[in-house]
Amino acid sequence: MVIAIELGSYANMFDVLAPNQEVQIMVIERNKYPTLRNLREEIRKSGKEIYVYSPVMSDKIYGYGKDMSWLYDKGFSLETINLYNQPKLTGRMIIEGVINRAKELGYAPQKFRQNKDIYQILDENKGRLQLYNYDKFKVTSNNQIKVLMGYDLRVIFLKDPVEDKLNFGLIVDIVYSLKDVNDTPLKYHDIISRFDRSTLREVRQIQRDLIPTGINSEVSRQRLIEDIIPFVEQLKEIELPCGLKAEVSSTPSRIIMGDDYESVW
Repeated sequence: MVIAIELGSYANMFDVLAPNQEVQIMVIERNKYPTLRNLREEIRKSGKEIYVYSPVMSDKIYGYGKDMSWLYDKGFSLETINLYNQPKLTGRMIIEGVINRAKELGYAPQKFRQNKDIYQILDENKGRLQLYNYDKFKVTSNNQIKVLMGYDLRVIFLKDPVEDKLNFGLIVDIVYSLKDVNDTPLKYHDIISRFDRSTLREVRQIQRDLIPTGINSEVSRQRLIEDIIPFVEQLKEIELPCGLKAEVSSTPSRIIMGDDYESVW
């Protein structure tokens, strides 16, 4: 399918329409669980579908998910909140909903040598996560390097000062993972030292940074149209861990360039 967008400048950001309504979640003081790792491990062993999250600088831990009543025995209490009054929490739920949908599409988080779960990675990276489909990759002509394309995801929220409205956006960037035949991660200098510069050039052509005649000046637009928008189109409606649904627009945010300020009086 050919995707067409109007001429102009675009950001790799897509509007997310979250429901502006109240929802019940579990809450406890942050000092009751200085680290969430042990609590998450208990949840994992119990087999319950529960998410726990504490925003940076927050004095509370939030628990949600279809089995959240399990948290009563951990000292949590039930509280009613409006999603738009807790934008950090709502942003976290959106990225978790996106991840769950992406898993259904065959994507998985970037693999680390350390045994980290998704939520620890999200905490450490301030809500940012890379996803790859490890069954889909391209191989260089010498059959020595695998090039995997993935998506770097994060959610932001912005206040519209004109309409006095809170807007959520999903930012999607393209990332690449390079591995040898033994799945050892590679960087550009590894490719040059172990192979040669022509192999590196081929890798960068696979990544679309280069074309046969030189630098690809259209790479950002090409990635947006050919890789990012088709991925976002598959997300469409996502289910938040609290049970509500959110809609992800597949239209990227247009960048409007204004002229120099001119007085109107």
